[in-house]
Amino acid sequence: MEVSGKVTSKSMANFNLYCIPCDKDGLKEQAYGFCQDCQEHLCQTCFQHHRKSTPSRHHVLLEKDDMPTQQTTVGVNADVITDSCTNHRDKPLEFYCNNHKTVACYVCVTREHKQCKVDYIPDVSGNISGELIDLNKKMKDLAKKCEYNIMKASAATKQLEQKRGKVVEDIRIFRKEINDRLDQLEAMMMTEVEAVVNTAKYKIENMKVASKKIAEEIKCSESILNDLHKRKKQIKLFIEMKKVTPRMMTLESEEIQIVQDNMTFHEIQFDRNERLLYQLKGENNFGTISTYRKRSEYTEIGVKYETSHNMTFPSDKERSCVSGMVVVSATQMIIADYGNKKIKTIDVGTGTLLSEKTLSSSPENVIKLPQNKLAVTLPDEKCIQVMSYKDTSLSLDRRINVGESCYCVAYCQGMLVVGCNINPWKLVILGLDGQLIQVFCTPGLFYGPRKIAISSDEKFMYVSDYFVLEGKGKCMKIDWYGNVVASFTDQGYVCPYGIQELEDGTLLVCFYNSNKIVRLSSIFKKCNITGLEKINISYQRAITYSERNHKLYVSCSSEQGFRSNDTIKVFNVKKIIA
Repeated sequence: MEVSGKVTSKSMANFNLYCIPCDKDGLKEQAYGFCQDCQEHLCQTCFQHHRKSTPSRHHVLLEKDDMPTQQTTVGVNADVITDSCTNHRDKPLEFYCNNHKTVACYVCVTREHKQCKVDYIPDVSGNISGELIDLNKKMKDLAKKCEYNIMKASAATKQLEQKRGKVVEDIRIFRKEINDRLDQLEAMMMTEVEAVVNTAKYKIENMKVASKKIAEEIKCSESILNDLHKRKKQIKLFIEMKKVTPRMMTLESEEIQIVQDNMTFHEIQFDRNERLLYQLKGENNFGTISTYRKRSEYTEIGVKYETSHNMTFPSDKERSCVSGMVVVSATQMIIADYGNKKIKTIDVGTGTLLSEKTLSSSPENVIKLPQNKLAVTLPDEKCIQVMSYKDTSLSLDRRINVGESCYCVAYCQGMLVVGCNINPWKLVILGLDGQLIQVFCTPGLFYGPRKIAISSDEKFMYVSDYFVLEGKGKCMKIDWYGNVVASFTDQGYVCPYGIQELEDGTLLVCFYNSNKIVRLSSIFKKCNITGLEKINISYQRAITYSERNHKLYVSCSSEQGFRSNDTIKVFNVKKIIA
């Protein structure tokens, strides 16, 4: 019989065993049990939490009488968790949430990841070689892209300097042909040249610096990962990989955005104002500086259907009607939903709704302006609503009063070209402050302009002139003096609507009532396009193109004979080299 109060050898041993998790917090709590999976002694509180917590719920726990009598210790050079949680700096990062793709401490798991699939890092960190290979490959690929961007930026700077020399030479040759009254105008033009070149160089330098920064970060991360891998620090390697992986996704998006934001022209040239020689006193400019990118030398394109996205969402009261759309980034487009009086931000890859803004009346057209702005035509209110967009948020800015029902709008060098569909039909050119600059309203020139596009060299306006009566309707190429340079009309093609220029200078035009998309050359003659003839497209209304990923987006009807443009069809555009 034992004497009351006498301590047995086993109970004495238990007093020498303490809770490992509490010990990490600087507390010495007597061991109550043992986890075979974690290989740790636990106090009574930690023992009970271990049974309930999602990541440790299925661990094998030993009661006090069955637990090992030897305390497990961790060697100095062992592969252990040393990283602390950013939210709870006194807690180690012991867990990985598969749902949120993030590492977490015990507190984070308990509070924020109760319903998630959570792994205990020491249990899963031993089998990551395949994932490491994939991550290394992504890093190398992105680093190569950045190196290519740097090389391209350096070459572009050199070429830009050469082109600037040619433009300056042309300006001065032209200057010798006229009298001293042109001194002031020449100075203005030289300033414009420098502004164009400096803006381009600034963008090029931006791309170079930003790409170099990404490349350096990748090399640093790659070095850390490879070092951990060589030293077989699997847990540390796992944690570092899980930190690097989401950062890589961010860097990939940043690289795409860097290239897009800093895209600039390939050529600049000086366009002489010949009339100055004959009408010098009546002219107020020396010429123009135009910028453009080199056009691809191909004569045919192929279009392949990829997918369709329905634009009617649970928040909509009516079936959607996509009357206008514009791609604003590598991952997002903004659409005008005439049926629901909304502007919507859409993920171009999945077709999901990211955000929306309800307007006071139905929007007909939406275009992109500088500095993350949008111009939206509101024909019922005879105005243009300027909006701001950032990430996925949309907000109302100011209004520009047009004074007439305005259906379409385009932007060029600080000006808005607005199509007014009212008798007399006309194009109105306004400043961004709403100031009237010019009006084109030659009798019989327009019957109802619905969409306007500006040529890539900014020398011409493309107008789709919608006209139902007698099956007429035409597309026009117009210069900035209001002269029709080229036009297209055909009895088989009724009611032109959406119009979009491609990289090679050809145009794609939607004919609403004919259910056809036509490709026009620079002189407005039909030219080859393969693939569309096999695809059923009904009542296409708006069209836009992403030069970045060569995707064509067309708004059309989801049902044969149904005129609401509730669907966006996505096509891949393939260039066929001549």
